[in-house]
Amino acid sequence: MSLLKARRRIETVAAGWPLPAWATCVLALVGLAAFAYVPLLNGDVIFTGDTSHAFRIYEMHRCLSDGQWPCRWVPDLGNGYGYPLYNYYPPLPYYAGDFLHWLGMSYVRAADLLFAIGLAGAGLSMFLLARRLWGDLGGLVSAVAYVFAPYLALDVYLRGALDELWALAIAPALLWALLELITTSRLRYVPLAALFGALLLLSHNLVAVIVAPAVALWVVALLALRGRDAWRPAIMVAAAGAWAFGLAAFFTLPALREGGYVQLDSLSSGYFHYSHNFASLSDLFFLRTGDYSFLLKVHLHTPVQIGWFHWGLAAASLPMALPLLRRGERREALVIGLFALFFGAGVFMSISASKPVWDQFHSLRFVQFPWRYVGLATIATAALAGGSLALIRDRSPALQLGVALALVGLFAGSGHLFFHAEHRCALSDSELLAGVRDAGAPYDPICDALIRDPQGFAITDYLPTDVAQVPDPPAAPALVVAGSALIEPAGSGSDWLRLHIDAASPSRIEASLFDFPKWRVRIDGATVPHTATVANGLVTFEVPAGAHDVELRLQDTAARRAGNLLSLASWSAWAGALLAMLVAAPIGRAGGRRRRSA
Repeated sequence: MSLLKARRRIETVAAGWPLPAWATCVLALVGLAAFAYVPLLNGDVIFTGDTSHAFRIYEMHRCLSDGQWPCRWVPDLGNGYGYPLYNYYPPLPYYAGDFLHWLGMSYVRAADLLFAIGLAGAGLSMFLLARRLWGDLGGLVSAVAYVFAPYLALDVYLRGALDELWALAIAPALLWALLELITTSRLRYVPLAALFGALLLLSHNLVAVIVAPAVALWVVALLALRGRDAWRPAIMVAAAGAWAFGLAAFFTLPALREGGYVQLDSLSSGYFHYSHNFASLSDLFFLRTGDYSFLLKVHLHTPVQIGWFHWGLAAASLPMALPLLRRGERREALVIGLFALFFGAGVFMSISASKPVWDQFHSLRFVQFPWRYVGLATIATAALAGGSLALIRDRSPALQLGVALALVGLFAGSGHLFFHAEHRCALSDSELLAGVRDAGAPYDPICDALIRDPQGFAITDYLPTDVAQVPDPPAAPALVVAGSALIEPAGSGSDWLRLHIDAASPSRIEASLFDFPKWRVRIDGATVPHTATVANGLVTFEVPAGAHDVELRLQDTAARRAGNLLSLASWSAWAGALLAMLVAAPIGRAGGRRRRSA
């Protein structure tokens, strides 16, 4: 068949195709992304650097089933003494995981599906952004490039970095919403920008720190392009930012205000100190491997890489800015420059040349791994990958489709190398949560080690400051450390404990709970003071002689209460705005039809 006949055949098929182009691209994207996420869906636990997600979903389930809204204190971590994980660790994926469990999934399957949702969501999010810039086919190319980026594979199949994956999936959608808001000045994009901003904060606060300067520059540059008309979208962006903080305030406000209540130094010392985790330019640009045997201690080198075709095609896209500028497409030309800047910043912050910056800004130490900035570079390279389609938008559909298919095939075909599991463990919820493999399970030292101590995951993360030494797992809900008393458990929940104590003499009781601001101890309904044991930081209190009902319950601090109220008001306003938009949409369409008929 000649090229001319092939072109006419393609144009004929395209003209009679029943779906709009954007819907076809979305279906193609979801289908292609399956090559990246299908390995997650066979029901096994994939062995990664963090395999605690199923257990964290279980802890979230305990919270929500017990009425602890929002979830802050998890009762089983910290060797069984509990600690305020979700007061500091971004909770969004685990709320979603508990919803999946509520639908009937096991915790293990829910955790795997959360990774698949993150990958598919990353593609859809990038499609939103790139489609607005480069058209439907350009959006598809950028979305496929993003899904099959080596860094996203690293997050899924080596690091097990669920929260970071979700944040990287949301970031392009936030850029899209801000682009639409500033370009059109339409009110409907204010709640959308606020929503994506809040979801980013609730998914991974460190990724939010990494992308925040890029988002700020994105906003400033796009506003500058509006000239004297920038005042209205500037006010709307400010409103969206404040609204986003309000939506996430139940988590963000306590996390910011109460950092001094827990031991954060363990998150930025030793192995986790940034000085030990710079990437090399050679690895970023020339490494090409899907070898994750790092997990099995075969070697100590984390394969952080941008991807040959990602940075190569991004670099090739940079010269497009000039012809786009000549055609009067100033916004697209500006965006290419911005993405190039984001890419350069991401690479620079990942390598040792940026150490003076890390030394100067002390708060950056919590980012831990400078190579996390490769996530920002990956957003930029994927967004630029579809830019070539913008140059040929006025050419034949056959040419556009051919170029798009070639680029999609390049990214999907080459990227498939990185999306595989190094080791799998066939574990049930009961095995993972109890820490004991079922009788008759085949011996597997990796899987046995994985479940040996399910309550000890990240045992030093967010421990209260009074905990100098983590004791052995508790043998009882409470112990008598001085005096004579009988203790009978009377019930417990995710953030409360009830005891019946019959004391023959005044006694000192030590509860199997780490102390933390706003634990309240009540004896027969009256609040009594308590202290933390010197070595272990456990809640300790005195009871007089006699029979007593005792309750320990975690209450909210002023910051937690303020965050809860601010989020409640913000989400109520957001729901009201959504309802108003849904009501206004058909009215607006009806008015448009009447004007056209007149």
